[in-house]
Amino acid sequence: MRTAVSRMSGETSAGRVVYIRRYWLTPTAWIFALLAATMLLILWYSDRTSTLSDQDNYLEYFRQTNWDWLVTSFHRRSSIIDFAVDLFTDEFGWRAWIIFINGFGLSAELGVRITVVVSNALLVYSFSRLRRPLLGLILWLIIPVAFATLVFQIRQGFAFSVFVFLAVMLRRPLLGALIASSVHTTFAVPAIILIAVRLFEDRQMVALFAGSMAGVVVAAAGQTLFRHFGSYRIDVYAGYQDNFSIRLLGLVTIYVLAPVMVLCSQPRQKNNPLDVAIENMSIMTIGLIVYLAVAYFVFPFGKDRVWYYVPLMLCILVPQIKFRNAAMIWMTAGVLGLVATDAIKNYFEGTYAYFLG
Repeated sequence: MRTAVSRMSGETSAGRVVYIRRYWLTPTAWIFALLAATMLLILWYSDRTSTLSDQDNYLEYFRQTNWDWLVTSFHRRSSIIDFAVDLFTDEFGWRAWIIFINGFGLSAELGVRITVVVSNALLVYSFSRLRRPLLGLILWLIIPVAFATLVFQIRQGFAFSVFVFLAVMLRRPLLGALIASSVHTTFAVPAIILIAVRLFEDRQMVALFAGSMAGVVVAAAGQTLFRHFGSYRIDVYAGYQDNFSIRLLGLVTIYVLAPVMVLCSQPRQKNNPLDVAIENMSIMTIGLIVYLAVAYFVFPFGKDRVWYYVPLMLCILVPQIKFRNAAMIWMTAGVLGLVATDAIKNYFEGTYAYFLG
């Protein structure tokens, strides 16, 4: 049995390679490459020294973080456990990236620019491995909390790109979520849900129940956890609680159609590791929606940033939907219609003004 599965997995992988090679001979692939190159060039050459929110904060990160900061921070901890907790609460992954970039002797301004370009390049490379790369890239560009927001909120954008890259390219969504949590603490919520999903990934319905219950537990315990481990972020995120409205809750709840359709269209025997990773991410997204629904009533801090991950996951999940019947086509069209409506609304609110001039 194992030999047969291995042989089938090999055939699937070989077929996937052939599909990717053929894809790059199509006009759709050329449009994808042109659009991606244009996006990266705009990010590299655009002005990041004025008008951008939080730009000065990121410059300070790069100016103040060095190897001495890391050593001092380690010695300041009373135990290894405290240090392990601070890996996430103090975003040591983010600091480690800055120390790596600063090791080349670059200016803070250039370090910020490189980080933004690398984040988007990782996403482009990951999109290229999906069933419909161009759709993933287009969704990334038009979803309001995606490209138009995360080129400013650089740390969260970097966390998301690291997660997607490790999930899609290495087929390790849990590892990606844990590392992303050390870059931006809000990713701890998806990471906890993924831990529950991973324990039961061989049984889809059990994994779905476990992921949903993990969302409920994290939301119910969130205020206590945040009080003990949130540090200075309690004051920072407390002002965000009013930004997550009932309208947004309704929107992300409707987005549950995307992961549900992915799960319904997945083959029962998953010989491709990417299919397993995509299934885990789909269940994670459903668990996130459950978390947000409960958190709306019981957890007042941090929802404004956590809810981003639901529409962001559409960039990965929607391109992976396999149309089994007409109903799935119509539901996918409905999800895309909601994305378009939200994008139009944000266009008139000025969300894309920086890029459109």
